[in-house]
Amino acid sequence: MKRTIATIIIIAIAVLILCSTGYSQELSTIIKIYPFAPGDNFLINWNWITALDYKKISDWGKVYHCTVNYDDRPVIDNCAWFISKYGSRLIFNNLTEGTYYLHINFVTFDQPEKTPIDALCIIYFNNSPVKQLAFREMTATNSMVVIKITREFIVNKTLTVEFKEYSSAGGFFGVWDVLLSRLDALPEAIEMKKSDSEQKTMKQIPAKLVKPKSIKK
Repeated sequence: MKRTIATIIIIAIAVLILCSTGYSQELSTIIKIYPFAPGDNFLINWNWITALDYKKISDWGKVYHCTVNYDDRPVIDNCAWFISKYGSRLIFNNLTEGTYYLHINFVTFDQPEKTPIDALCIIYFNNSPVKQLAFREMTATNSMVVIKITREFIVNKTLTVEFKEYSSAGGFFGVWDVLLSRLDALPEAIEMKKSDSEQKTMKQIPAKLVKPKSIKK
């Protein structure tokens, strides 16, 4: 009986070790994570605007009669930053040879095509356009956009990703988080440590998004 219990314990420990090793290997393929947390004030220097939580984004969506979808896996903090009318960017340094994948978790809505919003977002890798999305396409299907990065887009070991919004005023496209990985698939979940100043920072940043002068119901 004792021998049976000891065997079960050993097997359980072995399974836990294997699971832990597999998860570590998944994470090791992730090169960089931009979680777009409330306290990520450096994003302001890269022209990102308005850190909003799910509730505030949802309130904004109601003005346009559309429902916002929840933050998607693997990084879930329910905070998003929005692309400015001047264009917003991200920088990835010290990249080596090989293929990378950029995973962009966009803020999406239920039936955005029914809104009067006429806006287009074009994503550039070092000034080369690689992807474009209209606001009407920002449904759950496009929640996680994955773009392959080949070596011609990497200059001096650096990749600059620019998000340019073409609209009346900017601020229609939001991003929950961005991950750079060696793989086109990500782990089911990634836990991020929260900064002590995040809640305070969220209150300090002006919560201003574009609102219409009038909306026809």
